[in-house]
Parts: sequence; structure tokens; C-alpha cells
Amino acid sequence: MAIFQTRILHLDLCVIIILLTNADYSKSNQEQSIRQHINKTVFVGETVTFYCNKTQFDDDFIWKMNNNIIFRHDSYRNRTLAKNFSSNRIHIDPAAPRELTIHQIQTSDAGNYSCYPAAIRWTLTITTENQIRPESISQMPLYIIIIISCTGVIVIFLIITISICIHRKLSQKINSRSEKESVKMISDCDKHTITACVYGLHIS
Repeated sequence: MAIFQTRILHLDLCVIIILLTNADYSKSNQEQSIRQHINKTVFVGETVTFYCNKTQFDDDFIWKMNNNIIFRHDSYRNRTLAKNFSSNRIHIDPAAPRELTIHQIQTSDAGNYSCYPAAIRWTLTITTENQIRPESISQMPLYIIIIISCTGVIVIFLIITISICIHRKLSQKINSRSEKESVKMISDCDKHTITACVYGLHIS
């Protein structure tokens, strides 16, 4: 009887070891496989927040930066197991561990940020103030785009109106000069005609 109980105990221990090994293996596979990859570009000095999706395995929640664990929280025991931030500008609230916020972004914050078990990775790119992001125009509010477009139309209309006014003034000036020259020619002709008539009368 004692031998039978011992064998059962050994069998139970083997089953427990196998289950723990499989659990660790599945968990490591969860951490290695990335289900979603997001590219994020921000300016120096901005604030960015990463939101990790909720899953049914959130009891052991992990944040990584460049494959290094910076935060680990056991939701089941409500205990933070690891907290190794590279900067005091990085913030994760243990009461809401699915949000990672970086304040006053610096170039040193660039890299890959991953959360598990949701397996989402963000590739964070930092740009300086003198660089322009390609998506900056598309991210402008609609009313700003409308204002810029209307301003451009008004400027073009004013340029066309001013050009027409200048053209009309020049045309009027040219016409006025032509009329003056015509009047002068007519008066010269009249003077010549009168002189010729007087001269003819004098001869006769």
C-alpha cells in the first residue's frame, strides 16, 4: 500500500512538473510572438501614451522596452513584480497597467515598446522641431485646412483684381495720350488750311 501511494505521489509530481513546464513554454511563446505592430512618430517634447488591449491572460502583465522588461505586474495578487524604467518621464500606473505614458519625449526614448500578453509592439521614432513629419498635413484639423484654402483663394483673387485694375489704368492712359495727339494734329491742319486761304486771297 505504501509503495502504491509513493508511485501515485511520484506520478502527481511528474504531472505538475509537466504542466508548469508547458505553462512557462506557452507564456514564453506569447512573449515572443507579436500579434500587432504599430509605428509611432512624435516630436521632441511631446507626450505619448501606449494603450495595450485587454486579454484573458492579464494576470501577469508585462511591458518591455527593446526586449528588456521595464514593468511587470501580478494582477491576481495586485503586486508589482518589476519596475525598471530608464527614465522618470516614463509612467505606468499599477492600477491601470495597460497604459504606458512618456512625458517630454527625448531622442533617447526612441525604440520598441511591447506589452504582453496582448503582444503589441510600438516602434517609436522621435523627430526634432526642424523636421517635418509626412503625415503632419493629414493630421491637421479640418477647419485649419479650410482656412488655409480660403486664404489662398482670396490672395489669388486679389492678385487678379489688382492686375486687371493696373491694365485698365494703363489702357486709359494710352488712349488719353492718343486722343491728345489726334487733337494736336487736327489743330495743326486747321492752322495750315487757314494760312493757305489767307495766302490765296492775298495773291488774288
